[in-house]
Amino acid sequence: MTETTTLMERNTTRFQQRHGRPMPDDNVWLLQRRAERDALVKLLDAMRANPGRAIQGAGSPSTPTPVSIDLTRHRKPQP
Repeated sequence: MTETTTLMERNTTRFQQRHGRPMPDDNVWLLQRRAERDALVKLLDAMRANPGRAIQGAGSPSTPTPVSIDLTRHRKPQP
């Protein structure tokens, strides 16, 4: 959490120094970092509320589901 907050502060400060204005609230990078931070806050709150209990996403099955992420799909030309 601290590292995410520090990263956001550092990069918004650099943006301000480089462009002479604050980073816009609709900046894609900033929106994604805020989403990551908010998700982390929710996860940590859930863990604190139920210590020692496994955390599952809302509506997820009782057994873990393997997930594969294709990091190159967006680079492939689409027909």
